This record gives sequence, C-alpha cells and structure tokens, in this order.
Amino acid sequence: MTPVHTILLVEGRKPTAEYLAPVLNDQGYTVVAARTRREAMARVQEVHPAVIVLDSPSLRFDGPRFCLALRETGCEIPVLMLLPQGEKIDRSAGARGYMRYPLSAKKLINRIVRLLPVPEDDILRASNGMAFNLKQRCVIHGERESHLTPRQARLLEIFMQHAGEVLTRAFLMKQVWDTDYLGDTRTLDVHVHWVRKAIEDDPQSPVYLRTIRRVGYRFEMPEEK
Repeated sequence: MTPVHTILLVEGRKPTAEYLAPVLNDQGYTVVAARTRREAMARVQEVHPAVIVLDSPSLRFDGPRFCLALRETGCEIPVLMLLPQGEKIDRSAGARGYMRYPLSAKKLINRIVRLLPVPEDDILRASNGMAFNLKQRCVIHGERESHLTPRQARLLEIFMQHAGEVLTRAFLMKQVWDTDYLGDTRTLDVHVHWVRKAIEDDPQSPVYLRTIRRVGYRFEMPEEK
C-alpha cells in the first residue's frame, strides 16, 4: 500500500500560486498549511511532514533564515524552496531543492516526488552532495536534476560503486552491455558523454568522470572541505 505523505505548505496569506494546495491534494498528499514562521515551526513538530514546500515570494519572513533555524533544531526534513523568477539561489540556507517561478504543476509534483523518503539502499550518495536514485534513475547535483536512460543509469551506478578505481573499457562493456566485444566502443563513449552532462558543471572539462587514456575511465570524488 502506497503511504500517504504529509506535505507542509508554508505560504503567505496571498500565495504566489493559488493552485499549490489543490494540486498537492489531488495527488493524494495530506496538505498542512502554515502562514507564519512560528506556525510553520509548530507544524513541523506536530505533523512531522515528509517534505516542506516554502513559497518564499509570498512570505512575510525570510525563507533562508527559516531553513537555517530549522537545521539548527536538528530537523532533516527536506525543504523545497520556491523562488521568484531570476532570484539568485542561496545554497547556504540548506534547502534540499529550489524551483523558480513560473513553474508548472507537473514539475512541482515531480520535484516533490524526488524529495520524498526512499529506502537508503535505493540512493547512492557522493561527497560533493550528488545523490543518485537508482529506482527512479534520477541524479540530483546542485540545482540540476537529470533523468537517465537505463544504460546511462547502470553506467553511473557502476562508477559510483567503484569510485577512485580505474575501470577498463572491457569491464564497462561487460557490466553494462554484457558483451566482450571491443571492436567498437563508441557506444560507451557516447553514454559517458551523457552521464557527464548530468553530473559535470562543464562536461568538456570533467572533474568527476575522468578519462584514463588508452585504458578507460575513473570516477573521482573530491574530499569534503
């Protein structure tokens, strides 16, 4: 049976988008609303929501400061912060996700689904904050959220499971395509290119997924600072 998740919707008395609560209700979520900072903090303790949606343009209090105060209490509930169009993202606030207006109901629901609790066995995490949901084949890196094809997802899974190791082309072809044929590995190179587009800030100058000339590839994770 699919669990009924509770969403805490924090918005002002004149919300930026009138459809937020109805859309969430239509998806089967239990929606609890809060208008003020104090009320939002109280609702967190009372209902223990699965996700907090913070409609920052409509609030009379500072959204990023609310997120920081939430984290100071030890709360790990993911926050999805909705921002005005063009506003710069302040990652120091600690929200798990950000979306800018205008936004569609479909994109909002999809983003909330990505933030809902999932078994930790279904998630691969890297030290740079990258999170890869194996079942949904979705990788979140910074503000970017990318959906991979089954073979792209299998490739990234192997790289993350073997971080720091040099993986040969033969090994990768066997693991992903179940073949020993190495006469043409352009398919592998193309898939690596698409994985890089999902995880690299500049795919042309990769930092995480490095080419080891004449051998294969290595997935590298920088040490946390």
